[in-house]
Amino acid sequence: MMYKPSDEQQAVIDAAAPVILVLAGAGTGKTSTAAAAAGSFLRIADAQRATLRREAVLAGQRTRLPAQARVLFLSFSRTAVAQVIDRAAGVIGPYLNRIDVSTFHGFAWRIINDFGQYHGYPAPQQILSAAEAKVPGGPAGLTYDQLMPAACTLLRIPEIAAHYTARYGLVICDEFQDTDDTEWAFLQLIAPQARRIFLGDLNQAIFTSMKNTDPARRKALAAALPGAIELPLPGASHRDPTGILPAAADAARERNFGHPAIAEAVRTGRLTVTRCTPSDYNERITALIRAARTRQHTVNVFTHTIIATSQLSDTLIKHGIPHEQVGFTEAYGEAIAAQHALLRFALNIPGTSVRRALAVYIAANTRAKGGGLAPLAQQMLDKTNPALEAALRSLALELRQAGIAEGGPEYDQLISLIASAYSRVGMFRGEETWACAMPQTRSAIHQIHEGIPYEDVAETLTAARAGVLVGAGNQRPRPIQVMNLHQTKGREADTTILLLQEEEYHGGEGEPFPSGSKLLYVVMTRARQQAHIIVPATPHPLWRPLVEQCGGA
Repeated sequence: MMYKPSDEQQAVIDAAAPVILVLAGAGTGKTSTAAAAAGSFLRIADAQRATLRREAVLAGQRTRLPAQARVLFLSFSRTAVAQVIDRAAGVIGPYLNRIDVSTFHGFAWRIINDFGQYHGYPAPQQILSAAEAKVPGGPAGLTYDQLMPAACTLLRIPEIAAHYTARYGLVICDEFQDTDDTEWAFLQLIAPQARRIFLGDLNQAIFTSMKNTDPARRKALAAALPGAIELPLPGASHRDPTGILPAAADAARERNFGHPAIAEAVRTGRLTVTRCTPSDYNERITALIRAARTRQHTVNVFTHTIIATSQLSDTLIKHGIPHEQVGFTEAYGEAIAAQHALLRFALNIPGTSVRRALAVYIAANTRAKGGGLAPLAQQMLDKTNPALEAALRSLALELRQAGIAEGGPEYDQLISLIASAYSRVGMFRGEETWACAMPQTRSAIHQIHEGIPYEDVAETLTAARAGVLVGAGNQRPRPIQVMNLHQTKGREADTTILLLQEEEYHGGEGEPFPSGSKLLYVVMTRARQQAHIIVPATPHPLWRPLVEQCGGA
């Protein structure tokens, strides 16, 4: 559908202020408007560059023209990045290749890779996930939390700062109200002379306790920047043109559960609330997912805890429902690394520890009390589990036989063995992330079969792992996604299902739940068609009035 901006959106597109704050609700077109503003900026910059060239030709002078202008668009999640690219493509077309879209950590990693080797970060740098840092015997590298401070250090070097100043004339930040102090400082150091567009919605500020952010303070800091202006967008949501679900979500955020919008959402079947016992959860969720997919709906399922997300993912796998497990980038990245280690072992290439790689993967999928390693990960290192040792010996023998067979590696057998390694060594959580990594591993094995040097393939696998860890990928999301509640932002779907369970902790606040109600609002505004909420017999007080108003059966 062609993008047709409203008058308010056109004002954002046409604005030339150094700093523009665009504050608007969920689904109001902030991203598309920012993409259109980026296209307008690039067209004007190209026209100015053409004028300089023409004037130089007419004057008979040689002149060095500025480089073609580019735009940087920073977001927080891989899915949001993919959506930005999709929406921008439909709005600005030929200018898309001049917009760099990245997560914050992905861009920090790019800076370190481009310039770090000359300024104290020798190549090749490696990202240490939290799981890898926990398992003894790991390589040197930077942890996730060290990436942005390291990039800030590099951006304070005049030559590096000049590079990005010359490269970007406009920097756009999505969900700027969620930036913490480190992210905000990083943002200010990137091409500080460039124009800024900050997109946000204070009603979606759901990370205040998790990230120690202060959205009101962040807005005040942005508004205090030289030349800053604020331009609002109309409240109508493109996700639900009827306006029923957005209005119901607004009412829920305000704890106005008697609002007619909520009653209308229930009456029309757009919002349903169902009470379930723990034994009924799986049956109810799978039935809702299958019904939605029969209507060709995309589906997002939200849970309140990481463990619940992982358990639900395992349940869907058992029911043969393909899906994406969102928010487990660490496990996905370490699955790539573990499969790479198995491949190296099979090909008899020295330099890696299969035991350690598998232990890291297990640690990325499981949490042990006290912050230590899960028992299976520790047993992988200690060699204290006889059954595990037998399974590893059998797997190792078959891998090596396939990898160094007399007539050359048996490539199809290698693929099969690596795919089956998850179940053979007794791993019980994270099967979806192991399966997600297999296409990358399968491609690597095919490349080796075609004669591409192993060193090149290894470099690709290492880069793929790093890209996953920093959210640098832009692949399109799967039709069914499963995620923790706090992963919901930027992830809309035709049908959403919220799974709530007994005794879940929603913080220490009580009525009117000023922070918790924003979470309720965010969850309800992800749905384009239907929002389902599955609750236990005794819902948490945050949700209870909505359940009662909706007549949860």
